[in-house]
Amino acid sequence: MNIAVLKESKPEEYRVPVIPEGIRQLVEKGHLVMVQRDAGTRAGYPDDAYEQAGAQIMEDASEIASSAQLIVKVKEPIENEFRVFQEGQALFCYLHSETRPALVDMLLEKRISAIAFENIRLSDGRLPLLAPMSIIAGQQAVLQGMQFLWNHKDGIGKSIVSYPGLEPAQVVVLGAGQAGLGAARVAASLGAQVTLFEIDRERIRSIMPTLPANIRVFHNEVVSLAPYVYQADMVINTATIPPQNDWHLIDREMISKMKKGSVIADVTANLKGAIETIDRYTSHDDPVWEVDGVIHYAVTNIPGTVANTASQALSLEVLPYLTELADHGITPA
Repeated sequence: MNIAVLKESKPEEYRVPVIPEGIRQLVEKGHLVMVQRDAGTRAGYPDDAYEQAGAQIMEDASEIASSAQLIVKVKEPIENEFRVFQEGQALFCYLHSETRPALVDMLLEKRISAIAFENIRLSDGRLPLLAPMSIIAGQQAVLQGMQFLWNHKDGIGKSIVSYPGLEPAQVVVLGAGQAGLGAARVAASLGAQVTLFEIDRERIRSIMPTLPANIRVFHNEVVSLAPYVYQADMVINTATIPPQNDWHLIDREMISKMKKGSVIADVTANLKGAIETIDRYTSHDDPVWEVDGVIHYAVTNIPGTVANTASQALSLEVLPYLTELADHGITPA
């Protein structure tokens, strides 16, 4: 199969879906792999590494896509990329098409067979291609968000890193999925007192034996969230509440009672979803805004801050599925 790996076009997105070792394995199985120039450079994988693995390096996205049967990316195509797709091709990437009607229209018009990373589900319910980025997003939300607690960034001057004999920072994490656990474990490892809220009883039972003593887990419907949010130095949201929802885990009134200079980092970033005051997306260049003195962080591609690590983790999970698609082909749309 002819496979094209495109360079990401979204601003501040440096990840690549397949690292050179994965390309080598595909080439050894007889597949032709074309990689757009500089696709992996910012992730630490220069063009010559891909060439040594057997890939053909090509300059232009339209040129590389025109001869491909399967196009592989990290993020969903944006509108200035629509032109490169040819009728009847296949696309393998994160799509999140439910909130992107223009993308869906393009896929239908060009009869593209699109397979979304985030929708591949195992029989036990796990989402293997969503998990690695969820874990990294949760971990990085703590590390990215904690800097806005610093005084010179208008925070309250509280260190997440514990100091002997002093009260630890208070961190609240909403949701105990992969992202939430990633966030909780990083915050706890730095010495914070972490309060993790989850609604799934079985999930709570399964994770409790694996957690350190400074992570406590509460059920949302039994323990009131509000008092812990009011005392929090940092809140990390990983719970998925639909955007523009009438009900929120943290509403505007709760925000007004939080510590001034505290931080909310919303990993899920559904606008007016779990957090009523998350009403915009932000970027790594301009990551925060304030509401009632509470610093809000809603960067949508948090794993892009560690593109090398994220690319390795993603490639490890993507490669078996990509190999299967290449070996057996894809039914045309």
